[in-house]
Amino acid sequence: MVRIVAAVLSAAFMADCVIAKSAFLTAEAPDYNNKVVDNLLGNIHSVRGKGEAYAVFDWDNTCMFGDISYTAVFYQVDNLDFRFTPQQLKLMFSRGLNASNGDTCLSNGIHSKLGDDVYGTSVTLATALAETVKDYEVLYNAYIASKYHLVATASVTTVTLREIKGSREYHNFRAKLAFLLFGLEAMIGTNDHSLCSMTVAATIFPQLLLGMTKSEIQTLIRSSIRWNLGQALETPTYTSTGHLQVQGSYTKGLRFFSGQESTMRALRTAGVDVYIISASPQLFAAEAGNLFGLGNTVPNDNVYGVRFKFDAAGLFTGKLVDHYPITWGPGKATIVKSILKPMHYGAPPIYSSGDSDGDCEMMDMVRDGVVDTNNRLNGNTSCIHRFYVKACKYFGTTEPRTNNVYLLQGQDQVIGTWITSGFSTKDGITYESGVSSYDHCKHYQFLHL
Repeated sequence: MVRIVAAVLSAAFMADCVIAKSAFLTAEAPDYNNKVVDNLLGNIHSVRGKGEAYAVFDWDNTCMFGDISYTAVFYQVDNLDFRFTPQQLKLMFSRGLNASNGDTCLSNGIHSKLGDDVYGTSVTLATALAETVKDYEVLYNAYIASKYHLVATASVTTVTLREIKGSREYHNFRAKLAFLLFGLEAMIGTNDHSLCSMTVAATIFPQLLLGMTKSEIQTLIRSSIRWNLGQALETPTYTSTGHLQVQGSYTKGLRFFSGQESTMRALRTAGVDVYIISASPQLFAAEAGNLFGLGNTVPNDNVYGVRFKFDAAGLFTGKLVDHYPITWGPGKATIVKSILKPMHYGAPPIYSSGDSDGDCEMMDMVRDGVVDTNNRLNGNTSCIHRFYVKACKYFGTTEPRTNNVYLLQGQDQVIGTWITSGFSTKDGITYESGVSSYDHCKHYQFLHL
């Protein structure tokens, strides 16, 4: 049974947190945030019984700067690390649609507009897909099929990756694929919580894993993360030539927030079970945690992500596992309600950390604890923005309804690190809270600007 002791996080005590020294310390976070977490760590057993305390973290842009799924797409394209045929490429991105059927995301089926070319002319899904497949077929026959032994009769290729990447077809494929992928991701309609929208968002990028084994996927994501950690934080943009001239952009570069690792380890030491609930494929999130040495703190069984089916041969199908929620938005809350709460005697989470609209429902479930929001300066129409506001409104105190403390963690988006403020910067020059009320949340600035 959850035991609520309101005095633990009382307004009077929280006021002292602003100036008191903290035993828990992560150098990247504001002293105020450290003290709030330290207070929680010291009082876990006052607000939760044995086996009741647990914390839930998002992964992408919460534990890391960047998204491991987005950056893996660039890595795959850069290495032409694919296992699917041109025909499979056509089928998996047409999403079962044709000229006569559609859904709430693509109302005109394959003839739905995906975007504009460089001249401002509309480009349909059918056109973008046909053009992308045409270039991929050349790359598949010249390099991919032989490289990955996908065709029994294929001769051993003498073409190197460097040589094939110098071809016109590769340059066009790179631009067209990005146009196709990110165009599809944007086709989620006005309701990002609809089944269609959540399915598209969760499955579009992982389709590129089609035909891979579990081991190959794990190797891919480990290699991608390691490579992206050494890359600049960039959004490279490419333009195709020829019949279809479109621009396509990717995301490159990752950084690890060591402050989150410190928090996870401190929570675990205090007897709090730690879980990751990610909108990336579960294999990706689990492998990322292992790569950063979190295996003992967050075992693979404590990682929940989007789950996909493998066929009888052990190959990735791109199809979602039945009767399991898409771990974005309401799906994250479903994981908490249907799996984690029963495991912890009906108790709600005592700690949560997230950064985007896909985390709001999960963060809303915390009681008598701490909700830590990475400030990515999302606009005031996003649900995550209300957590910015709560951190400002209840600074130095707790929210009466939930008995929660709300934290705002600033970041420098130029270099991909946390900073000792609730404010964030997109250019390394201008810092802001993203909140217009409460004197622009001035009390959370801390920095001498």
